[in-house]
Amino acid sequence: MMKNKTLSVRVILPVVMSVSIVACIISSMMLFSYLFSSYFKKDAIKKMDRQTITLAQSLENEVSESNSLVNDIYYQNIKKYDCENVQFKTVMTQKISNESNRIYSISLYDMNGNRVWSFGESSSGFDTQQSWFENAKKNTETIQYGHRHLVKSDLSGYVMDISRYVEYNNAGNIRSGILLMQYYTEPIEGILDRYQNQKSAYCYLTDESKSFIYHPFEKRIASGLYKEKTVSTAFKNNRSIHNGDWLVERKQIGYTGWNIVVVNSMSNLLVENRRFHYIIWFILLLVGAILILLDIQVFRNFTDPVYQLLATMEDFGKGNYNSRAKEEGIGELKSLSANFNIMADKLQKQMEEIRQNEREKQKMEKKLLQSQINPHFLYNTLDSIIWMIRSEEYEGAGEMVSSLAKFFRISLSQGKDMIPLGKELEHATSYLKIQNIRFKDKFDFKVEADPKLMKYLIPKLSIQPLLENAIYHGMEGMYEDGEIIISVYEEEDTIKIDVADNGLGMTEDKLEYIMNHQVVSSKRGSGIGVRNVHERIQLIYGKQYGITITSELDEGTTATITIPKMEEADETE
Repeated sequence: MMKNKTLSVRVILPVVMSVSIVACIISSMMLFSYLFSSYFKKDAIKKMDRQTITLAQSLENEVSESNSLVNDIYYQNIKKYDCENVQFKTVMTQKISNESNRIYSISLYDMNGNRVWSFGESSSGFDTQQSWFENAKKNTETIQYGHRHLVKSDLSGYVMDISRYVEYNNAGNIRSGILLMQYYTEPIEGILDRYQNQKSAYCYLTDESKSFIYHPFEKRIASGLYKEKTVSTAFKNNRSIHNGDWLVERKQIGYTGWNIVVVNSMSNLLVENRRFHYIIWFILLLVGAILILLDIQVFRNFTDPVYQLLATMEDFGKGNYNSRAKEEGIGELKSLSANFNIMADKLQKQMEEIRQNEREKQKMEKKLLQSQINPHFLYNTLDSIIWMIRSEEYEGAGEMVSSLAKFFRISLSQGKDMIPLGKELEHATSYLKIQNIRFKDKFDFKVEADPKLMKYLIPKLSIQPLLENAIYHGMEGMYEDGEIIISVYEEEDTIKIDVADNGLGMTEDKLEYIMNHQVVSSKRGSGIGVRNVHERIQLIYGKQYGITITSELDEGTTATITIPKMEEADETE
């Protein structure tokens, strides 16, 4: 049956795929022109983005250098020296002479527009309404960039007005003023001249009033032979299409108010990439022909590994967990088989780990049952009973026998590992009674428990090991003044069980040893270590529960069990 299905698939799929390939090739050729245009439009936008960002970064670096120069003159010279001092004029003259390739002139004015000092060919008077002066007065924290203007008749001597608010020392008095630096625009023009600047792709720079700071066709614009039509389009959005054929992108340069505008012809881009257009058409046709010729062989290589993998999966599903797929086929088919084998290996390993964990759990439970009662504890208790009978202390012997019987009855608990907290406290009380009789009332004990908590479950024999530590370590050296208190209370939706004694206390090293080693209270105890109980609680409830011990020398020790609220119904679920 599988063979017939395989034959039908091998016939139908190649035919369907061949028809699909032909349809895809025809559709691709019909839609390619549209997709091609969209692709190169996006590509042109990306290229323009990179070019615009590069130009903007270069301009911002140049602006940063001019800002540094202005600030250096202000902080290192104007603020440092009295402007009436000869040294000030000497230092300033030397500084500006060293920067003569960048600075055309520099002047210092008071707030009324009167010139305090100047160097270069700047005019001695001016209109105080000029933008560079007014802007510097209004914005005292930033450097202001004014208009570009011609200072030499050969059209090569353009400068930029750069101004800032300053405080200067005049005859010992600190006054406010405006520093004006006329900065050559040649470095800025050099940056923009590196762009291709053809009729089909060029860039220009404007100031805040949309006047040209730089334009590659500036001479033609000045003579009226050329008019830039993209300015209004550029300032509508950061990226716009002008007349459906020109891609215009604008980016502002810092806080100068300047804007760099890059213009590209979309039709020119498509013409330049038309050759690539034809190459792609040819590749599509060639690929389609190759796919049609090879699809039968490809599908034969495709179906064999698929059916082999299917047979392996069916075998694995029937329980043969050693079954593995042959890693054959091409591309993803081989990966599919390999990943199935990896999954099967992991599943088999996890199943083995589960079996191992079950075996370990059984061993731990067996070990726990074996270590629940130390024979020496039973021997010592019976020996005490015999001694009391011989001493005619029949009442004490009877009470000890009764407590011992109750101790063993609760210890067995019909094989249950989880018992109600009330039963566990009854077991602990029986143990304390036995030990109190044996040690001749060496200590007193009492139980303070919230009755509402008695129904909740606790791992059996959890409290008694803590009592052992309290008796054999805490009560050592005590004579009739020892005290052990068991407190059961609720805290933040958990159950806390404190076993506190007023004994000698323990050092931190001893506490750490008790919590990290299988410590039992010698041959006199029951044989169940504190760490054993701690690990059992964490195994059942989780790492956030368990036993904590605090102790102070000569003050006593408190061991606290923390467990969640769990009733018998919860355990069953």
